[in-house]
Amino acid sequence: MKLSLNRADLLEALQELIRELRGRNVSGEIRIVGGAALSLSYFERDVTQDIDVINVRGGDNEAVAEAARSVASKLDLNDDWLNFEVSHVDALPTLGKEVEWHTIFSSEKITIQVASAEALLAMKLRANRPGRDVNDIRALLALVGITHVANAEKLYESFYPGDVLSNRAIRILENLFAEEDPPTIKVPLDPTFDSD
Repeated sequence: MKLSLNRADLLEALQELIRELRGRNVSGEIRIVGGAALSLSYFERDVTQDIDVINVRGGDNEAVAEAARSVASKLDLNDDWLNFEVSHVDALPTLGKEVEWHTIFSSEKITIQVASAEALLAMKLRANRPGRDVNDIRALLALVGITHVANAEKLYESFYPGDVLSNRAIRILENLFAEEDPPTIKVPLDPTFDSD
């Protein structure tokens, strides 16, 4: 069983999910955040354990989860490779700046989107897990062109009004901005999926 997923694994799993949803006549808009969103649309990164998704818009979470379990069986993945738990941990910004979504697949009944780099940066700064989020924060800062702690704080507070960056997040930012060479980011081509 695959316990971690690289970009090719993510693309294969999503392609199979599209087929499964079509076969079941299930519709909905699936919105992806976290490491999978980064890998699919923004930069090369280490593997991820799952695809974090927000509640399916215009569809049924359980119907999509059931289709995902069928995909797990076909591709030898964990049953929870498509993970709805992020919806329950208050990670997605809802009170401040509206999250923009980038469509990576669209058909008559199924749409798959990833959150914007700015929103993903705000979410990574909120989580600020040392070792786990630092490389992603480094790359996202370069992608969105933020080079000072004050600008990172402003972006964060635009998505999470009334909240401030934790001391740990500020230390991570200070250390990253002290690095001499900013990373070079190679943005991947948009994913392509069979539309049959």
